[in-house]
Amino acid sequence: MSIIESIRDFIATCPFIEELDTMFPPVNVDKLEPEPSYSIESVPSDPIVKRCINGDSIRRVTFYLCSRNLYGAEENLDTSQFYENFADWLEDCTRKKQLPILGEGQTARAIKANTHGYINDSEATYAQYQIQCELQYYQKRKVG
Repeated sequence: MSIIESIRDFIATCPFIEELDTMFPPVNVDKLEPEPSYSIESVPSDPIVKRCINGDSIRRVTFYLCSRNLYGAEENLDTSQFYENFADWLEDCTRKKQLPILGEGQTARAIKANTHGYINDSEATYAQYQIQCELQYYQKRKVG
């Protein structure tokens, strides 16, 4: 399983997304639907945070959690509250060490929001919101 798949599966367990399951399909990867939906979008970034002498490394994956939501005064407040709760949930997961399960030789260390949730694009009916996040993980040097 790829790291982005692990992130997607982990985020799908967020209780605030689970509450919306009746309204939204599962969390996609790099595909935000034109109707209400959620997606994990990859963000280009330097993957190496720190390289150890023995070849092990601390790495990161930067990504957006994007959503397309109804656009309106009441809906915008609800969506802003969701993103605030989501950022708090990520922080809580890191504190409790309840992190994504990664592949062999990789261990998640922290997951966090780098920004607040904000509107990236809006139309008459829908708005695209996003929040930039980061997963940091330890990776053992690959031998062979």
